[in-house]
Amino acid sequence: MPYELDYIETLIARDIDNSLSPEEREALLAWLKEDAGNREYYDALKSTWAITGNAQAGFMPNTEKNWQAFKQHITPVPARSIFYTYRHALRIAASVILIAGAATAYFLFLRTPQVTVTTLAHQKKTITLPDGSKAYLNQHSKLTYAANFKGSERAVHLEGEAFFEVTQHTARPFVVYAYHTQTQVLGTSFDVKSYNASRVEVAVVTGKVAFSRRNNQQERLLLESGNRGVLSDARPLRQMPIEDPNFMAWKENRLSFQDTRLGDVIHTLENYFDVRITLPDTGMARLRYNGTFDPEQLGNVESVLEVICPTMNLRWTKSANGAYTLHKQLQL
Repeated sequence: MPYELDYIETLIARDIDNSLSPEEREALLAWLKEDAGNREYYDALKSTWAITGNAQAGFMPNTEKNWQAFKQHITPVPARSIFYTYRHALRIAASVILIAGAATAYFLFLRTPQVTVTTLAHQKKTITLPDGSKAYLNQHSKLTYAANFKGSERAVHLEGEAFFEVTQHTARPFVVYAYHTQTQVLGTSFDVKSYNASRVEVAVVTGKVAFSRRNNQQERLLLESGNRGVLSDARPLRQMPIEDPNFMAWKENRLSFQDTRLGDVIHTLENYFDVRITLPDTGMARLRYNGTFDPEQLGNVESVLEVICPTMNLRWTKSANGAYTLHKQLQL
């Protein structure tokens, strides 16, 4: 996940001072693992601190002799109170200048430029990543990655949903970070859904992935083709088969319902079209529907409802706020 530089520098300073809390140490380690440039910046700051910290405490400016002569004409004061303060101020100033210089060099020369791609409602994007891998971004999503994938891993950070087709590179694993989870692959295609931190899902189409918490990679799922992993606040990591034929409908632009409960059909339409559809009669949700919709039939939700409703003796209405309601058709 992205971190503010001020926060990272605070963690590094506390690390040098040996005053990091366990949570802070975990955050610092996670940041160091994200990119080789982060480790270089960390080492540069520690080196800067070592240089300034090892300055000779007994150093005196060349003007001390003149200063001592001048002291004879004023009220004597302890020499340490003036020169120690002066030297201390110089060391602080030098440290600040060097750290600021290191930070500037880090961003100009070491830090890899970050690319961020976002999508709005009803918007999808296809992204070619630096290694040639493809990312298909669903609506309401954000993907962040380094412009050249430097470092030991090809890391991307996701909020929302994306389908990945990963180019194989055995020496540099491809890793998707989504909130508190990570998904690591070598070469495969899979979907990651992470619209909020309370629930993250990974569904594998081809190949194999390792799905785990970021702070506990020992407890992980090895997911193969046809399976999905789910991590939610209420339950531990769990694996199950992919049973929804429409889990990739947003990318394929195709919907298929085979003896599907109407309640599940409505839920799929709500996710696909980003709309709200209600059933005032709870018994309607148990009705069964069969039908397939190709891309040319999925222009809008109303065209789909015009197909579904007559076959089930239903009609639809639309409210002023854009929500839809299905009603039983009155019998004449």
